[in-house]
Amino acid sequence: MVEAIVRELRPVGRERLLLATEACLNAGMEVRVADICKAADVSAALIYKYFVDRDDLIAEAYARIFKGLVASDLQAISHFPTDLDQMRIAIRQQAREIFSAERDVVRWTRLEALAHARMNPGITERIEIARKELVDGMADAVMNFVGITITRAEAETLGVISLGMILGATAMSPQRMSEDQRMMLAEMWSTMIYSTLERART
Repeated sequence: MVEAIVRELRPVGRERLLLATEACLNAGMEVRVADICKAADVSAALIYKYFVDRDDLIAEAYARIFKGLVASDLQAISHFPTDLDQMRIAIRQQAREIFSAERDVVRWTRLEALAHARMNPGITERIEIARKELVDGMADAVMNFVGITITRAEAETLGVISLGMILGATAMSPQRMSEDQRMMLAEMWSTMIYSTLERART
């Protein structure tokens, strides 16, 4: 399974190592250097070209897992229309994507990454960097809207709340959310984002 994921994407060496490691972590498998190198089709020496050691590789993989698909979400948010009516529609559509059933695996693996960070200082440091990048990215997206009169601190706070709600929904919701529950989550999340941006425009 791990080899198939790496072969399908055909990335360069460092990326192959990270993809193979992420696949092992997502599958709940132990990360063995020999297995990772075989799956990535690289020599063991390549790990030490890009990473200090096995733990460094695992920490980086967990940080990427923690980021999940938020980078693509932020890209979408940064391109929301500035017209308020169109913005409301775009935010609602994005929210439905975020809370869709297809994202459940991503949210659960992000929670697992966070749990491992509580026990491992190396992972904690990487995830803190990833967390800050995500919050900064959300703040940048909000600050770039035309006509927004919101402080950087307020934009960062919105980032903490909005991104935290996405992760927290996984921990606090039933493992199998109904479509109605997903729609309610999406509606509440989009209403919070839209209301904040609407007030910041007035």
